[in-house]
Amino acid sequence: MMKAEFDGKVFFYCCPPGSPENQAYQHPMICLAEGFRELGIEFYADRNYWRISPATDEYLFQFNPDVTPDDCAIVIMDTEWFTNGRPFPEGLFKRDRRYITAYFGLHELMHSMQPEFRQFDFIFRGYYNQRFKYPANIRPWAFGLTERILRETKEIPDFSTRQKNLIVNFRHSKKHIHSVRKTVEKEFLPAIRPILSIDDAIDHVDAYSSDPYHHLQWVQTGKRHYPGYYKRLRESVACACFGGFFVPPVSRDQRSVLSRTLKRLLGQLGLKAGTVLQWDSWRFWEALAAGCVAFHIDLEKYGCLLPEMPENWRHYVGIDLNNVQAAIARLMDEPELLETISVAGRQWALEHYSPVPTALRFLETVSPKLL
Repeated sequence: MMKAEFDGKVFFYCCPPGSPENQAYQHPMICLAEGFRELGIEFYADRNYWRISPATDEYLFQFNPDVTPDDCAIVIMDTEWFTNGRPFPEGLFKRDRRYITAYFGLHELMHSMQPEFRQFDFIFRGYYNQRFKYPANIRPWAFGLTERILRETKEIPDFSTRQKNLIVNFRHSKKHIHSVRKTVEKEFLPAIRPILSIDDAIDHVDAYSSDPYHHLQWVQTGKRHYPGYYKRLRESVACACFGGFFVPPVSRDQRSVLSRTLKRLLGQLGLKAGTVLQWDSWRFWEALAAGCVAFHIDLEKYGCLLPEMPENWRHYVGIDLNNVQAAIARLMDEPELLETISVAGRQWALEHYSPVPTALRFLETVSPKLL
């Protein structure tokens, strides 16, 4: 569906801004709205949200007292609304509504599986794994790229000038480490050292920039914006984007006690399985956009699904954690691969997951239900 085929309005429910420690960062809605803006599609919100510049009071999402959900064709909300303890907006699912409803649950596991969420026409779910059973209104989605990320990765150096480093900057505690990362730290990182040096420096969460623009983004993203980190991505060959939990697909319902127990047990014992949940991250997309080769699990092997899938060894390096040495051998035999993947991975991410293609994909998905 191209823009000319959609001439309606879109309404977003946004959370009020908070402190950096308690900020509702509504990433998927920002990406959509930025795409709508480029396409010339009108959109409104229940409040002003996402300040565009520290120099002005202009917001990406703007409240207009003359526009309500009933004036729009699509109404959108995301995980943050419910994470912050809010009930469903009054009348959202009224029987005579003429709009469709969409919910984005990129980094949640349970909300969108609850019975009351079947009322949404569409749910766009992160961490989607095709080996699990999902309700009929759920579709796979990705974290993707916003203009904030694209701004920091717009200019990248020639690959030959990059440092032969693998950035490893996981922000987990030892108590809550992802089971995938536990395996990576034990088996993959020692094996990759002859090829790439490990850069394990981590930006302190409160080490924000004094620059007004970067400080604004640090606040608005809930301490997720660090210009120094983007500089490292631009100047390094690769980044470890591994994440998630091994889960045996014994039960196709990830909410079941069995699934949750096995997930916890595998993590504690350091055991592997053929299915991974909670695998997507901003880090993966930031690395791709920066032309910093993304090292991740082999997404297809572990059941991970995106609307548009990257190709292993073309757009990223996907590791089979049961056969790490095969990937190491290939990298040693074909050292030119990393530069090729750097270029192709960045091009693929920009083509399919920057704001405009993301907005068009969303409109194409929901178009069958538009009145």
